[in-house]
Amino acid sequence: MYVKQILIGLLVTISLPGFTQLKRYPIEQSFNKKEVTGLKTKSLEPMSLPFWDDFFSEANSDTLWENKATVWINNTMAIKPPTIGVATFDGLNENGQPHRPNPDQILDVGFTDSLESRKIKMTEVPLFQRNSVFLSFFYQWGGHGEAPDANDNLRVEFLTSTGVWQQVLFIEIEDNQQPDEFYAVTLRINQNEYYHDDFQFRFRSFGRQSGNFDAWHIDYVYLNRGRTENDLANGFPDRAPNQLLGPLFNSYYAVPKEHFFTDAANNTTQPVFGISNLSSIPQPTNYNLDATVISFKDGVETEQFFQAATSFPVLPSMQAFERRVIPIGVKPDLTPFAAEDSLFINIRTTYITGDSVNTGFEPINFYANDTIRQSYTLTNYYAYDDGSAEYAVGLTQRGNLAAYRFVMQTPEADTVIGVQVHYPISTGVSAANATFYIWSNEDDSPGNILLQELAPVQRTTNSQFIQHIFTQSAIVKDTFYLGWEQPNDRVVIGLDAGNNSGDHIFVNTTGSWIQNTTIEGSLMIRPIFGKGNVITSIIPEKKKEVSLYPNPNRGEFFLEGEVDRLSVYNATGQPVTFEAVSFDNRQRIQLAQPKPGLYFVRYFNGQVYSVEKFIIRE
Repeated sequence: MYVKQILIGLLVTISLPGFTQLKRYPIEQSFNKKEVTGLKTKSLEPMSLPFWDDFFSEANSDTLWENKATVWINNTMAIKPPTIGVATFDGLNENGQPHRPNPDQILDVGFTDSLESRKIKMTEVPLFQRNSVFLSFFYQWGGHGEAPDANDNLRVEFLTSTGVWQQVLFIEIEDNQQPDEFYAVTLRINQNEYYHDDFQFRFRSFGRQSGNFDAWHIDYVYLNRGRTENDLANGFPDRAPNQLLGPLFNSYYAVPKEHFFTDAANNTTQPVFGISNLSSIPQPTNYNLDATVISFKDGVETEQFFQAATSFPVLPSMQAFERRVIPIGVKPDLTPFAAEDSLFINIRTTYITGDSVNTGFEPINFYANDTIRQSYTLTNYYAYDDGSAEYAVGLTQRGNLAAYRFVMQTPEADTVIGVQVHYPISTGVSAANATFYIWSNEDDSPGNILLQELAPVQRTTNSQFIQHIFTQSAIVKDTFYLGWEQPNDRVVIGLDAGNNSGDHIFVNTTGSWIQNTTIEGSLMIRPIFGKGNVITSIIPEKKKEVSLYPNPNRGEFFLEGEVDRLSVYNATGQPVTFEAVSFDNRQRIQLAQPKPGLYFVRYFNGQVYSVEKFIIRE
């Protein structure tokens, strides 16, 4: 008996791997993936040096790369880039699809994405300067994407005067590297075969061709003469953003307008952003801050511009190669818009640096990467996400439950009438429908079911949301939970990797709720508020009694009561093979290979999933 008590007591503290894990899935079609309206390759006239691209501006990149259709120019997939904007090699083609979608070839490897420069007139470089021509760039593997496998790689190739692509660099994951760091590369170009007027360089990734499984990120590509192999130690006279503005409404990018104005001051925060000094010299930095507010009242749209701050200093001054995260200098005051029906707020920061004045890097325009923007919404829903999906999250077994906690920005009760969800396109068979729930809060976990409704699942691209208005509604107050149950086929929800609200996610696989510790990011699922047909609660009148006996046993036992969807797990969360025979109002369970230890049987009793513990003795 004493041993039994110890084992059962351990259940409270053990996190069983099979019960607690959500799974992250790659997306087959990425947000803002390349929009191809013509041929993959465009013809551009040969250009003169210098060549510089930090991927901050899609329009600027369009003039520098003859072929970039299969890479993703984005500002969310990399971690701590030198500046905002990277070129991501994500294993998807120009249409956001796997290069080799055949399910029978899922493990096939080969070349995937390619980034090919514009032609460069290298003959303009005189002989005496050709030893000072260098190509430099920064790269990261993994980031917010999937880490490449051991045999995956990124290659750099140069085009010779005879039209042959020649490999000059082969990059693999090294043991001392981390997936959240960028690493610098400098390549000297002094070989005669590269000095012609159609010279090009390109990056090519090699890995799995069946989807978004291997991620590489390139940033800050610079090719010029008059350089040295160690000039990256001096850096660049460039101060620029490296992180977009964060949430404006405490943890949220969007809040119901009526909730927000119950306490506008406390419901508004100062969004943080990131800046980099890419120089070895300490430099002062100022920035301008402004906002554009688009409001709607009775269907009439009004746009107003506000200059919030001019030449706001970043103090203390930026030190050599410093990266810093700071809040914006002025907290926005939105109280003049309290009478409007809805608001869309666009905040812009513009750095005042003088980076392009007498830098020695002319005609490169370092001003080009000095402005960032972020949008926020006050309408009828909550959103932790910023509207862009990098990945997807799903449960792994039928009947599992996921719940997402929302802390209301108002002391008043209100009515949830629907849900917005982004269902990205991912691998596997997608369910046609999923059951959504709203739970009350009980001891900082989901409590009573307030609403339960089946809704259609519609997968979309480019982070599009599907809206479903419930036939019934639920009154919520303070804190509530919105989530779904895993049906037979997969249901995956978009994941915004840029804003981490993972501690608000809970999973139920055993009859009890466990807080998420594995997924970082924000689920793209949003509760909608309004006026609806309210039900107060969905609570069983009486829990159906189920008894397990004998306990302990030798691998054979009975479950008496109404049970369905049986599964048995050992103490490490691994499923156990068993045979079940039904008669009268009970089932006889026989384990195929019983071994002494603690086990769990999971079942559906007509209302909820429950778990019983039992011990097999020798």
